[in-house]
Parts: sequence; structure tokens; C-alpha cells
Amino acid sequence: MVDDALISGVDISYTYPDGTRGFDRLTVHVGRGEKVALIGPNGCGKSTLMMVLAGLLRPDTGKVLIDGRDVYQNAEEMRKRIGFVFQDPDIFLFNASVEDELRYSLNQLDMNAEKMDDLVTHFSEIFELKSILDKPPFRLSGGEKKRVEIASVLIYDPDILFLDEPTANVDGKTRRKILEILDSYRGTLVLSTHEIDIAEKVSDRVVIMNQEKRIIYSGDKEIIREKSFLEEIGVI
Repeated sequence: MVDDALISGVDISYTYPDGTRGFDRLTVHVGRGEKVALIGPNGCGKSTLMMVLAGLLRPDTGKVLIDGRDVYQNAEEMRKRIGFVFQDPDIFLFNASVEDELRYSLNQLDMNAEKMDDLVTHFSEIFELKSILDKPPFRLSGGEKKRVEIASVLIYDPDILFLDEPTANVDGKTRRKILEILDSYRGTLVLSTHEIDIAEKVSDRVVIMNQEKRIIYSGDKEIIREKSFLEEIGVI
């Protein structure tokens, strides 16, 4: 699987600005078209690891490669290929209206107006956003914000998608919609989650981190059915 890896983080470490160690000397590979769930207790470094793999944070050691190319040395190209959904939509949403959020990335790609209009119509229907297109994001419910955030990423068709706790703090209807969308996504997917059922439904493989911020398992997702193991590492 390493030879066919689309994403490779090799011997990577990250330290936060205050000097706290995020994680140390990790190696992670994700195959093309693979769906990988990153699991671990709170504070183990899952979100930070994903941001490093996505090129949002630069590692202190090692390198991150996508298709064999350094993600930081090819940042402009990689931004068009990678989508990142944050756990807190308020980090992501900043435009004046929901429609502006949907159009923002498309404008950055200099897309023609007709195609942009078609995409906005299509994604507002898929994510049930038509009735709130004129609303400012700060006035939306948590579930609505999450749907807008995911729609605003998927609308530009990234072939690599990172999601940080995509079903956290949303209602049942939004949760089902997110699962439906992820099930239909055909690109390469990496998500962090503390919800074991989400990992089981969405992923092909799991990567498990422990409280010491180390990867202790990478392989078949059947292991997440072992309750005693998950209890031991503090996931449940």
C-alpha cells in the first residue's frame, strides 16, 4: 500500500507555538481512493496530524508528499486538490451569506458564471440550503453551518477530503445527511472521529492514536469492535 500511497507523511513531527509537542516522528500513508478513519482519545493529536497532512501546518521534521510531490513546495496546486472541513464551522465560514460561501472557492478558480450558477443550484439542493441562501452564516444553527461548510468544500470537487469530527454537535437529520454524502464521495477521504459507528460506516481502514500521541495501530477496521481495547486506550 505504501508504493501506491497518494498521501505520505514520513517521519513527521509538530510543535505548537507555545512549545507543546503535538506529535513526534509519525509515519502515515493513505492509498488513492481510500477512506481512512483516524481514531484516538481527546488530545492525542488527531486534528493536528490531519492539518499537517493537508498542508495547513508545516511539520518540524519529515515531509508530506501527495502523489510523490512535497505538499508545501506545491501549495497552489495542492489547494485545488485538497478540501478540509474543520470541527468548528465558525473557523471556516466568513462570507456575508450562504450563497457567497458556496461561490467563494469557485470564484478563486475563475469559474465561468454559468457553470458556477449550476453548481450552486445543485449543491444547495443536495445539502438542503435553498431556503437559507440569503442568510448570513452566523445566524444559522449548528447543523446548518456544518452543511454549509461541507457543501462549500465539496462544491469545487477536491479529490482529497479531510474532515475533523464531521458529525460532532449536529442533529440527527444533519448527521444522516453527512453520512449519505460521505458514502457517495469517490475521492480519497481522511476523517477524525470519536464516534466508533461513524468510523465503521465510513472507513475502509482505521489509524489509531493513543494518549502518548503515537500511532499504535493501522489496519483493518474490525479492531474497533473490540470494546476492551478501545476502553484501554481511552477512546470509549
